[in-house]
Amino acid sequence: MTRVTAILFTLLLALSGCTTIPTDGSYDGSAHGRITAFDTGPIRLRHLDSVNALRTERGMQPLEMSAQLIAAAATHARDMAAQERAWDFGSDGSSPQARAVRAGYPGVVRGENVAETFKGEFFVLQAWLGDTASRAVMLDAQASHIGFAWFQEPNGKLWWVQVIGQIIAPVPLLTAQLQ
Repeated sequence: MTRVTAILFTLLLALSGCTTIPTDGSYDGSAHGRITAFDTGPIRLRHLDSVNALRTERGMQPLEMSAQLIAAAATHARDMAAQERAWDFGSDGSSPQARAVRAGYPGVVRGENVAETFKGEFFVLQAWLGDTASRAVMLDAQASHIGFAWFQEPNGKLWWVQVIGQIIAPVPLLTAQLQ
């Protein structure tokens, strides 16, 4: 029995060497090109860490992940796929701010970056960093929160959305005393 186990282990080890992972950055975390629910958390954390590394390198405050901005980004990614167009307008004419409000975000949207590709999140981040306007959104000194999501079509095409927001502190009410 030990000999059979050793042979099976050797075969399994040999077969695992046949699986290749692209070295060009297009690997999205899954062995078959599909992003699974299991991959979602790590992809978002890598994205947050990358953006925050850029921000802290420039002496800026790091961003916090926002569930509401993630929801707004995910909704828009699916909508862009339905529209077959990567842009900031929803099929209902909504703006990034309107989508964030619908998702319950209690602040203002400082900017939104969108993309469509068959490649992974590192390529998208690289493309956004190469674009002056997209980079400015990520490096906005007033920003405090980020949402990052995508929608993947059955053919593997990905629609990416990054929403950057700012929570505005409520202004305390002043009470006048009447004499």
